[in-house]
Amino acid sequence: MDAQAVLTVSGAVVALTQLTKWSGVSDKAGPLIVLFLAAIGVVFWGYAEGSFERTKAFEYFAGWISVALNAAGVYGFTRAAVSSVTSATPPPNDGAGSSRTTK
Repeated sequence: MDAQAVLTVSGAVVALTQLTKWSGVSDKAGPLIVLFLAAIGVVFWGYAEGSFERTKAFEYFAGWISVALNAAGVYGFTRAAVSSVTSATPPPNDGAGSSRTTK
């Protein structure tokens, strides 16, 4: 997949992902939905091009990842990553990491 194909497929998959989210799919199912819709978009593009060949397998894989990354923003993956880091729990009171570092 060249850059123009990735952008074309990404536009369609992002719109489809937004429609899917609007229809009520939860944020918890978002990552799987994004990966599935990106795969559907890339496979459909490959079918329309008529170029399913073993030698282009990595191009399809790279295109699928690019399309999935574009569509991932619909479910706010970057916001979700920040909240999971900031909600990390402190280390346990006993064992490794329980003592303060002193000089």
